[in-house]
Amino acid sequence: MKYTKYIVILTLFALSSCVTNRLIFESKEFNEFGKLDIKTLIQLERQKQSKDITPDHLIGIGEGIYPNKNNYILATPKTFEIKEKPNFKLETEYFYAVNDSLVKVILYQWDYLQKTDTDFFEEENHTKKFKAFQTKFNNLTSKLTKEFGEPISKNIEQGKIKDETFRDDLKFKRADGMNAYLFMFGDDNNGYRQIRLAIYKD
Repeated sequence: MKYTKYIVILTLFALSSCVTNRLIFESKEFNEFGKLDIKTLIQLERQKQSKDITPDHLIGIGEGIYPNKNNYILATPKTFEIKEKPNFKLETEYFYAVNDSLVKVILYQWDYLQKTDTDFFEEENHTKKFKAFQTKFNNLTSKLTKEFGEPISKNIEQGKIKDETFRDDLKFKRADGMNAYLFMFGDDNNGYRQIRLAIYKD
């Protein structure tokens, strides 16, 4: 049992590390996902020296991201922030059940890391930002496809929608009930970009 817990902690460390393109999927012990408690994850984030930004009020997660088929009552997610240099700020939310403290869904969010004033002119045309986000999205897609197989649904709006926010999203599902939902928001007019990835098990 101790060995299994040790493997799970190592797996989660890979999941939460700054080298997130490697994700969690390099270890098949990720199948222990449904047994992970919030205390283990808090310890992991502290070891990484992540900043605890957990809100002091109840927030939820939409059914469009996490269907919550078993109707778990979820606590306010423990939320952590860390810099993923050179381009991103990564926020990780751990949604866990009130009754047993087991984590039901992990939601990652990548936002652009604010640059110094010397980058002002480069940031104005957003080229570097767009490239960084597209590379991140493509790498995550590749890793997820390798682990889950081809997405069960795919919707790419980028390049099709003009003068408003687009949303590119892919959903993956494994035979054992593991799910991954990857999506990116963007607006070419104002330079907005954001990537989110939800991991959960039915």
